[in-house]
Amino acid sequence: MIAVLWIIGILFLLFVLLEIGCRLYHMHRYGIPFHSKVVGEYPYSQFVERVDPPLHYRFKKGFRSPMVNINRFHCRGKEPAADGAKKRILVIGESMYFGVKILNEKDLWSNQLERLLKLHGYTDWEVINAGNPMYNTVQHRALWEQVLHRIKPDILLLNMGGNDITQAWMMGSQWTPGIPWPWKFIMALERRSPWWNKILSHFCFYFLLRRKTMTARPGFIPQDDTFKWEECLSTIRENLRFIAEDAKKIGANVGILSFGVAVDLVPRPEDERKLDAIQANWKEHSEGNMGTMIKYFEALKEEFCPKFGLPYIDMQEAFRRNPRRFECYFDLGHWNKRGMRWVAKTLFEELYRLGWLDMQKSQPKEAISNP
Repeated sequence: MIAVLWIIGILFLLFVLLEIGCRLYHMHRYGIPFHSKVVGEYPYSQFVERVDPPLHYRFKKGFRSPMVNINRFHCRGKEPAADGAKKRILVIGESMYFGVKILNEKDLWSNQLERLLKLHGYTDWEVINAGNPMYNTVQHRALWEQVLHRIKPDILLLNMGGNDITQAWMMGSQWTPGIPWPWKFIMALERRSPWWNKILSHFCFYFLLRRKTMTARPGFIPQDDTFKWEECLSTIRENLRFIAEDAKKIGANVGILSFGVAVDLVPRPEDERKLDAIQANWKEHSEGNMGTMIKYFEALKEEFCPKFGLPYIDMQEAFRRNPRRFECYFDLGHWNKRGMRWVAKTLFEELYRLGWLDMQKSQPKEAISNP
């Protein structure tokens, strides 16, 4: 029995030394610490329901689970207060703001922003997260007209267009404004890994082993060489304009909110190995539709926002300022818990700077640390 315990102890010690060695190698090879690769696996088939066009599908209100909750406005998160009881910040966005892959809903940027507001005395505000990984701007507009306008937000931030661009880029000549992702594609978002993979994904040695032995997954492949860029851009802008002007009619302050992806149009050479740690095929994505999306948001900043008098909250630039930027992602386009904290911090500071919060409250506390 003693011999068996000795063997177990030695094996455990060897495993610990192996993991320490792998983490040191990871730091040397990629320039950032290793973080667990365990992600949330959402039961989309349980909380997405099919409906008539132009929505085609939506979140099922009243759905409750340990990982995802859907409220009465078909939005992710806890049930909002009774109408009129609190001032409301509404963000309409895509998968990043929905928070795909985040393990615990309490870590969502929307919940963290609400906690920051309370910390600084803004107890009369609540945050509603209308992020949706499935919708293009035609569907976002339809949900606004059917449901979201009833929220009557005091602040509305719009982050849209990425799905339109990806769809137009992928579908080529078959793309038309408002065409939805196929239902089969939506259901494919629901992935389940075996239990042992979830355990091993906590360890650096497993990450390095997978990098050595597995082929990188290919990116999106266009159906043909046609990319209806101008028509796509016109569709996005028209839907953004409609929602913004409609929200202003009910008294909302409206702003445009950008993505904050891991890659830039021209990554710095010193950042390339850090991007390798996030996603092995990052170059393929940055040279494809993700690069186009970054250019699109730059165009919103330079042309659309000045034309319609809308402030632009540049989340891409905010992440460039984060000294631990490359530790904030699950993949190139989706934030982990650390990234969610940075988003909440940035939004709080920007909304305060814009003067859209109660200016009689105290100045932001210095205690807000960099995530």
